Amino acid sequence: MLTLLTTCEGTYEGIAKYLNISKHMVELSVQTLLDYLGDNGKKSIIVDDDLVVVYADFSGTRVSRQASVIMSRVGDVVAYQVCCEMNYLTAWNFVRGLKRTLEVSDDATVIFVTDGETAWIDPIRSFFPDAVHVRQFHSRNSKGLIYVHVPYDGEVYTVRVPWDVVLDECEPNEEALRMRRRRKLEGSGSSRSRGDDWTELSDEIIVWKGVVRYPRGRRKRKGATVAGAMDEGKKALEPEEDREKNGSEGSSDDSEVSEGTSKKDPCGREEGDIAPGIDGPKRIFRGNLEDALEIPVVRRAFSILVALFGGLYITSNVAESLFNVKPALKSHRTVKSGDAFVQLLLFLRTKVRKWDRERIKSFFRDEVVTLGRLRKVSVRRKGLHGDEVDPKEVVLDAYDQRKPVTIYYKDGNGRRTSRMIEPRKIGTDPYTGMKRVKSYCHLRRAERTFLLDRVVHAIPADTELSIISKSEL
Repeated sequence: MLTLLTTCEGTYEGIAKYLNISKHMVELSVQTLLDYLGDNGKKSIIVDDDLVVVYADFSGTRVSRQASVIMSRVGDVVAYQVCCEMNYLTAWNFVRGLKRTLEVSDDATVIFVTDGETAWIDPIRSFFPDAVHVRQFHSRNSKGLIYVHVPYDGEVYTVRVPWDVVLDECEPNEEALRMRRRRKLEGSGSSRSRGDDWTELSDEIIVWKGVVRYPRGRRKRKGATVAGAMDEGKKALEPEEDREKNGSEGSSDDSEVSEGTSKKDPCGREEGDIAPGIDGPKRIFRGNLEDALEIPVVRRAFSILVALFGGLYITSNVAESLFNVKPALKSHRTVKSGDAFVQLLLFLRTKVRKWDRERIKSFFRDEVVTLGRLRKVSVRRKGLHGDEVDPKEVVLDAYDQRKPVTIYYKDGNGRRTSRMIEPRKIGTDPYTGMKRVKSYCHLRRAERTFLLDRVVHAIPADTELSIISKSEL
């Protein structure tokens, strides 16, 4: 059955009908494989290099009805995590899991290459304070901008460069040439890219002392109206907490501000300058690359970019390419056990599917579906795989163990948010009889009280990464 699932990627119902067996038998086989992954998929990531590069990216859309996924490549290892919502809380869990799993030498330089999501910034700074963080922006009016957050001499600096800044540093390979041709076509006014509707980005290098979260100096759309600019101005006034909560890089960088302009406040300060006594990023340089390389922190950032992307465009697509699993999940979006099926398909696609049929059959028969594992899964799982863990029990277990937990919460108005909480007190409302969970909320950075019945989904905050080594492929 698992061999058939691997080779044809059929649905539960389809495989059950094809083999003329009960759907519960299919679920039993799937749960047995997941049990095997639980025993064998939590390994250390050991990288013995001076430069340890972590490519990480969110799935652009939910890959099933109940689950999303973060994918990562660390050297020759693929690490992924299935989660209920894509935001900075799940990014925090992922980076923390990577911190526990990654083993590198003390003098190695860790480099994260991610998309432009602000969700990556805080966990990387917290768990890897000495890491260099390269962010590529994907939204239309920021595409082509690269921000590099570089720790240097006890401070963190942000260096803004164009995505082709190291394109001519080495002999370009075929991939680089293909991207050049593609960009030329996109810039020629094709209907898909609407290249003629947008101004070009400047090649200037900008350096700030501090961490700049959102892109500054963006291309503007030609023919922008006053009303449109006013609407975008309202977006810019939204609280940062609301923008970060959405975890979307496009939620705050879609304004039609011309890259070549600068704004001044009534005191004559330009945008990017900081008033005395205000804690925030302060612009210390803006100019060409030749002059920028006179600054030590820029030289460090540039040398790292050359080492990673010399002759190439700077991109996080190494991680994005791992998401080819999404099309295969389209036919399974209605599966109740979405988390489990995502785990299953990721494992099958990244490892097992590359084998021949005989090796696949031998692997499942001799290593995975053993009598001992079948017995253990049958006894442990009431009703097999169809029964899901009660989110209330997950929250109560977190309270008993004094551990944080990530919840998917629906408030009284029907709004849903995902947040990490630390349950501190469990009580019962004297009027309604509903359980109330007084907690510290990491999203609001304050104490909040939640009704336990409104917790739609919950996952332990210390969820482990699933790891597949390339040497096993």
